[in-house]
Amino acid sequence: MKVKYFFQKSFWQNFWQSLSDIEKKIFWGALVLMIGSLIIGGVFWYLSHSEIIAKEGGVLVEGIVGQPTMLNPLFASNEIDQGLSSLVYSGLLKSNGKGGVMNDLADSYEKSEDGRRWVVYLRKDAVWHDGVPFTADDVIFTINAIQNPDTRSPYRVAWQGVTVTKISDYTLTFDLKNPYAFFEENLKQKIIPKHIFAEIPLANMRDLSAYNFEPIGTGPFAYEKFDATKKGYINYYIFKANPHYYDGRPFIENYIVKFYKSEAEALKAFDYHQIDVLSNVSASNLANINRSYQLYEFSLPQYFAVFLNASISKPLSDRNVRYALNHATNRKEIIDEVFQGRAESVEGPILSWMPGYDPALQSEYSLDTAKQILESGGWKDLDNDGILEKVLGKNEDPTPLKITLIVPSTDFLIQTASLLKKQWKEVGADVEIKIVDSSDLQNNFLTTRLYDALLYGNIINQKPDLFPFWHSSQKFYPGLNLSLYENASVDRFLEEARLTTNENQYKKALANIQSLILADTPAIFLYNPKILLIAPPSLHIENLEKLDVSSERYANVYRWYLKTKRVLTNSKSD
Repeated sequence: MKVKYFFQKSFWQNFWQSLSDIEKKIFWGALVLMIGSLIIGGVFWYLSHSEIIAKEGGVLVEGIVGQPTMLNPLFASNEIDQGLSSLVYSGLLKSNGKGGVMNDLADSYEKSEDGRRWVVYLRKDAVWHDGVPFTADDVIFTINAIQNPDTRSPYRVAWQGVTVTKISDYTLTFDLKNPYAFFEENLKQKIIPKHIFAEIPLANMRDLSAYNFEPIGTGPFAYEKFDATKKGYINYYIFKANPHYYDGRPFIENYIVKFYKSEAEALKAFDYHQIDVLSNVSASNLANINRSYQLYEFSLPQYFAVFLNASISKPLSDRNVRYALNHATNRKEIIDEVFQGRAESVEGPILSWMPGYDPALQSEYSLDTAKQILESGGWKDLDNDGILEKVLGKNEDPTPLKITLIVPSTDFLIQTASLLKKQWKEVGADVEIKIVDSSDLQNNFLTTRLYDALLYGNIINQKPDLFPFWHSSQKFYPGLNLSLYENASVDRFLEEARLTTNENQYKKALANIQSLILADTPAIFLYNPKILLIAPPSLHIENLEKLDVSSERYANVYRWYLKTKRVLTNSKSD
């Protein structure tokens, strides 16, 4: 039989007529099975030889509670300004999202053995949003502007004693008067364009430049427009993907930021799909969200504590009182009730994952221990009112164990203060809570240091520099030593930690600082809450684990994406 006979119509007619009914059913079943197998096999082959990748496109709308003041990184000192500046501007280095740093505008860098000279080699493919090439001149202009007192930049202190010198258009050196172990943090400073700001008097840059609201940077997104009311309330900012971004065009086409007056208002907007991203969400509000979402949690190197001012409060000048209050503080109860468990317990000036941390120095929550310490220290309830008293000086009336606690008007801090009042009352301490707004806090307490105790937070960086928070030279404003703490040994170790380039020496200095501060107990350390960010399941975000400040969540925003496509493995670059 010739092969061509199989393709003739007569063959198939005879073949079909020769089949019985059962054989015809078997034939059809076999044919369906074969076709199905081919389809399934083809799908399986495609899936096994392809992958899902990010696709350009989509509009992402973020909601932020509060208002921006200016998008100029020389003056961006609050979280909102820093965040928006990070969308537009770039630094020499940036966060890698996991607690370390990576190159940004710097292609590479090196430092001398003594840590006094840093050589930075700049990338040559960065351009400003208006098309002008980025060079070393922009870096030098930025640092010189920060250092000039006429500019009134809040970052001036960080750059004192630093000389920046141009070697070529893409190489420069930073020479430090003294070694500084944390200089990499300085290199995260966002750079502004010389060709835009050089003609503006430095004294006018902060208040009169329109570029503070309509910025031109080298970052992943370029400014497009903003909308504001006649009274000056900014409703939203619109940014567009920078097609010439040196790390690749962002996947998100437009990034819009809307501003809200309260978290409740912003959460309502999220529920109604008016925004897609909301950061700094209170843990207690997660259960009230009526929309499917993905939760991102990341940590900042920060802690909240009750800073005890022994120079003002007589009871707190007694170290036994400070010890007792520390033992009477139930951190777990606070974390569970205020943050639904989404916080890290903190018991000292460095966090558990930082160098030099010694878990053996943790204090035990024990009301019995707290009561014993107070009793042995001479504190007694002399008038049976539930509040302990003690005669602290000759011919003085008994001093009651009463403390006024200053609390910023923030929900989780107010809740914390309420729980502390309850906990400390169990050992005979009477706490009066005084809630203050930000203006009152700044003008009447932070600048004057006139308080018994202050509930507040410090951000100390991934590689912690504790000098601003505990050195005796920082006791008074604008220093951040909120307990007015003074210990000569601690001062020495703080200075050593700043100057050393030896990691083991730095670690030992931190360990000694932790031990000495816990022995003196100038503060009751409480917790480090997780930063909570909600977004739709379609948004993909990577490397959001440990950041120095919340605004660093944008470090790889150019890799965020909403849309995807499937491509054959060998054609990804097509």
